[in-house]
Amino acid sequence: MLFLAVFCGFLAEYQLEHKIEKDRTGEFAAMLLDDLSSDTAAIKRHIKFREKIYLNADSLMYLLKYGSLLSDQDEGVKYFSVINDRRVLEAKRGTIDQLKHSGTLRYFNNKKLAGELISYYNILGIVDHWIQYLFDYESATLGPFGREHYDKRYNDTVFRAQKKLTAFIKMGEEEQILLYNITETFGSLNKILAIYVLNEAFEKAEILIGLIKKEYHLK
Repeated sequence: MLFLAVFCGFLAEYQLEHKIEKDRTGEFAAMLLDDLSSDTAAIKRHIKFREKIYLNADSLMYLLKYGSLLSDQDEGVKYFSVINDRRVLEAKRGTIDQLKHSGTLRYFNNKKLAGELISYYNILGIVDHWIQYLFDYESATLGPFGREHYDKRYNDTVFRAQKKLTAFIKMGEEEQILLYNITETFGSLNKILAIYVLNEAFEKAEILIGLIKKEYHLK
């Protein structure tokens, strides 16, 4: 009788722990779904941002080949300003970090879902590395070039009219070639990030959303 009572107590405790674990997993799944829904919107915005950069880089390269920074300087300033913009991908990692640090990632028994979860957050890490690399490239190339060859007083429309300023200064043939080469590399890197890396992240997020909804009957 004593053995039966102990066994029944153990069984009840096990069932209670299993229910708590199941409920907690459902809560985490809902939290992940919220994060992923926010991420897909953020990734779409970032793709648009990167597209804007590489398209303006193409326009600046075209101007350097077939136009003139002197006669078309307003256009040149616009293109140059756009490609110097900086933004990070505002992805949410709070829930996955909590799962990792608390050890509760093991609650997700569906191996396909768990695998896609790890794969998605790995690609986000790759996106972060890409963005940091672009920050570093910009700091080492476009930044110094702008400080050397772009007169920021040109941004003041009244002052530039009074002084008849030229936006780009000390721009000989070598400097124009340098700007073209920098812009070509920077534009190409942004294009790869937008078309391939970010799109892969978006697709993985969409797959993960579908798996979570199906596994935990969420909408």
